[in-house]
Amino acid sequence: MKHSRTLAVGAFAAAALSLAVLSPVALAASGGHKGGKGTPADIRVEGIAKTLLPETTVLVKAASIDKDGKPADVCEGASGAVALEDATHGHWTAGGFFSSLGYSVEGIEGESYSFSSSYYWSLWIDNKPATTGICAALHAKEKLLFFPQCSKESESSCPQGMFDPAVLLIKPSAKKAHAGRAVAFSVSALANLTGKPSPGAGVKLTGGGHSATTDASGKAKLTFAKAGSYKIVATAPNSVRDEVTVKVTR
Repeated sequence: MKHSRTLAVGAFAAAALSLAVLSPVALAASGGHKGGKGTPADIRVEGIAKTLLPETTVLVKAASIDKDGKPADVCEGASGAVALEDATHGHWTAGGFFSSLGYSVEGIEGESYSFSSSYYWSLWIDNKPATTGICAALHAKEKLLFFPQCSKESESSCPQGMFDPAVLLIKPSAKKAHAGRAVAFSVSALANLTGKPSPGAGVKLTGGGHSATTDASGKAKLTFAKAGSYKIVATAPNSVRDEVTVKVTR
């Protein structure tokens, strides 16, 4: 089966994944999402051609999510499913429900992949492949990343790439800079199956009308003549993009 990894638990799991067809969302909050404490988490969704959801911080509160109308198929508590529900305002679709992982994901923000598709949604938590599904409880300040990828055995039917893609991670020397002074950036390429970092060589950085390409050590610099807030996007072939915002003052 093409997507067997979507049902696995361990270092090779893209645990809360799978594929395609948008349908109405059913969300029953236990205690509601108003008032009380919650678990802060950051969530980002990358599509094949563009960012579908820029990094968004949500305060995840305990809730019960039933996506298929079956009482036994429910995510309970402050889970990744609740984070996805809140951040996308319900614009995601679940696939099957599995006792060990919970719901798989078929579509997010209008980008969908059926179970017969060569692509599937991968989930990373804190810069490495998830080993649990989206129904698992979140820990404070965890970072969730969803992105579509294509398994090696389906390479011929995935012309847009994303065959076990590396995940880019961009870091500026400082998130505040001065106009006219170069800002240094460091880019790592995180290995698809492990999250192990290596220098992101040949990565293109763009933002504010400027661009640069990282050297063999994953380093590059950009200079901004005017004050402002600049979103810098890192892209490379067969890689999951990343972005960071730098504030430039006079």
